[in-house]
Order: sequence, then structure tokens, then C-alpha cells
Amino acid sequence: KPIAMIITCCDSRILENTIFGGSVGDYFIHRNIANIVPSKNDKELNIQTLSAIEYALKVLKISNLIILGHSNCGGVEYSYKSLKDKNNEINFEYTNKWVSCLHKSYKNIPKDLSENEKITFFEQENIKQSISNLQEYEFINKLINGNKLNVIGLWYQLNSGLIKFLDNKNNFIDLD
Repeated sequence: KPIAMIITCCDSRILENTIFGGSVGDYFIHRNIANIVPSKNDKELNIQTLSAIEYALKVLKISNLIILGHSNCGGVEYSYKSLKDKNNEINFEYTNKWVSCLHKSYKNIPKDLSENEKITFFEQENIKQSISNLQEYEFINKLINGNKLNVIGLWYQLNSGLIKFLDNKNNFIDLD
């Protein structure tokens, strides 16, 4: 019986058992490009993510759902560069449709940050948006409101191992 579901990126540098010190079977993992949970309005874009969540919550009765983003995320960076300048968009039929889920988060990026800071902000904003999107689904929201599901946002810095936690004020703070 897994203790948590983790929705994370396809990036092979994300090793949940190494990050969290768990054993095989402790986590129910779902991976997709840029660890996106699509909005209810975009659910047709990735039925796999929603079906994995539904199975984890309804069948496995998992009570902790973690959205785990990370630094240097290629999917987020690609989306950032494509949204910033359409000339950076590659002719990807499926990838472009998938990262279109990030458009709303992109609009929240402050103008006064450096390019690297903007991408880091975007990575973290994507986690916030995915959590917000989760709450659009009635079966998930019912579990959250009934205190049967904890939704946790984490951002992992690859080169240092630093983990930032999304607090109840919607800010990322260092996890000690």
C-alpha cells in the first residue's frame, strides 16, 4: 500500500526513492513532461494522468498526493521559450499541445526577473497551477475537503538536492 502518489516529470534525474528515502512500493508514481495536472477544461489532453490519479485515490486509497517539480525542467523551459517567442517553437504535434497547459502559469511570471529566475519561477508556478487544477475535479476536491487527501507541492533542485515546500500561503520555502 503506497504512502503517497507522486506526479513528477519524465526526467530520469528524478529518483523518488533517493529523494525521499523510500523503499520499493512506497510511492505510486505517475510521470509526464513537466509534471502537469491538466485543468478540467483540458482533461482530454491527458486522460492517463487523470486515470492514474483516479486509480490511486479510489482503488489504492492513497491519502497523500505530491506534485514534484524540479529545476532545469526541459518541458517547462521549452514551453517558456515557445511562449516568449513563437520562433522557438518546434513542430511537435503532441508536445506543443501538452505544454499548452502551462499558458496560464506563464502569464504570472514577473517581468523584473533574470531569464533563469523566470524559468525557476515558471517551474514553481506550474506546481501551483497543477494543485489548483486538481481542485477542479469533484472527486479530488471532496477528498481534500473531507481531510482524506493531503496535496503537497514540492520543487527539487537537481544540483544541490534542496527541496522547497509549497506552504499554506502559496509560497515555496526551504524544507529543512
